[in-house]
Amino acid sequence: MASNSIGELFPGLYLDSFDHVLDAQGRVSLPSEWRNRDGETEMVLLPTADKALVLLPLEVFMEFVKKAAKKAIANPNIQRALAHLGSNSSRCRCDKQGRMALKRSMLDSIGVGKTVKLIGAVNHIRICAPENWNPSENSAEYLSEIQAISDGNDNIDELGSMLQGVFGK
Repeated sequence: MASNSIGELFPGLYLDSFDHVLDAQGRVSLPSEWRNRDGETEMVLLPTADKALVLLPLEVFMEFVKKAAKKAIANPNIQRALAHLGSNSSRCRCDKQGRMALKRSMLDSIGVGKTVKLIGAVNHIRICAPENWNPSENSAEYLSEIQAISDGNDNIDELGSMLQGVFGK
């Protein structure tokens, strides 16, 4: 039987964007195509340097943790960076209804009131206040970055590069 759901065909692929109202407990419903079909949806909520938060699948975050653990053993700068990241991040799980509780202090830090914008960012989910999302702003710059990745000239160290802005606060 053929499946029509992108999430079933390509798990970990986050496309489209959604505005959601937080419930009284600070929970947001993740779109069904963004949830894990084979069990629990577990993610890590991380701050960014530009008034947004990032939700990474736990598996993706753990790949970064394995790499970082090897480098952190004898490097106090990496140890401090990881301490900063760990103390400013949160582990999140979807309940049976697909709702995920987001840490209120993290939402406050990016100016989110009652409504959040969930943005599918291909391999992760970006969260911001709806008024802080302007996809047309700097579109030429973003397209240039995408072209560099496509051409193999990205110099991206996976999650490390994405998190680079976190430590610039």
